[in-house]
Amino acid sequence: MTVSARKFYSLSDNAAELALESAFFAQLKMRNGTFKLTRAARFRDVEIAIRPAITERASSLRQVLDVGVSTGLTTVELAQFLRKCAAPARVTATDLFIHAHIVEVGQTVAVFCDPEGWPLQYEFFGMAIRPWIRRLDYVTLAFIPRLLARAYLQPRLCRRIRAGLSRRVQMITRSLPQDGEITFIEDDIMIPSQHLRGKFDLVRAANILNRNYFSDDQLKTAIGNIHSYLRGPGALVLLTRTNRSQENAGTLFELKEDSSLAVVRRVGGGSEVEKLLLDFRQAEPVFPSATEVKE
Repeated sequence: MTVSARKFYSLSDNAAELALESAFFAQLKMRNGTFKLTRAARFRDVEIAIRPAITERASSLRQVLDVGVSTGLTTVELAQFLRKCAAPARVTATDLFIHAHIVEVGQTVAVFCDPEGWPLQYEFFGMAIRPWIRRLDYVTLAFIPRLLARAYLQPRLCRRIRAGLSRRVQMITRSLPQDGEITFIEDDIMIPSQHLRGKFDLVRAANILNRNYFSDDQLKTAIGNIHSYLRGPGALVLLTRTNRSQENAGTLFELKEDSSLAVVRRVGGGSEVEKLLLDFRQAEPVFPSATEVKE
């Protein structure tokens, strides 16, 4: 049975085991229809394959960006991997949905929702109830009360959040190190961020840039944004995706002097969108000078 948000966020870090954590987040359906699905050691084979290339460039990997991280569990593993490769990296992790709120409607009723009041979970007398609709609900007509509940609650939840009548939490792993090595920020890969521009020596996009989620035009937009986040020639981009058989396919790229990207290493046949990156050209390649970039 799924644990309620109030119970999950009341657990100590030691009590919130990875299995429980993964099960809790896997039941949360975001406003855009995605789930917070992840699991430990998901990219172990990718790390093994690219380790020689990362170790060779370790001293230059000071700022790392991990895009679309879900709960950030694999980001923690990425930071550990880079540390083992002797890279002095600080990691910035981004996701579209990080912040959430627990709004208590009464002593026995609570709603777990995003900052826009979109319900992620209902709690009724300690029992967790999903607010999202599945296909079977259209057969059983269970979709009707769920639609009505969302329509009734969302504006009221927004008002309570704005009034400070909620508990703000983050939908990230409890295994996050406390040394500040990883920073989480909400960000949309489809919208360019000036804050991230020209800052990173390595950008990883795992299980996000694929044709199941985006059209080629959208992928090109995301690739352009990632390209702009690279510090300059020598910076790396890692694209990887886990397929239905739980095998990974990805490509490690390096940024060249002419702003093009070249393949450094392929894993499992390479990324399905590899050609889009190889064909990409920045109209006006502009990399920050040494005085513009703070270490």
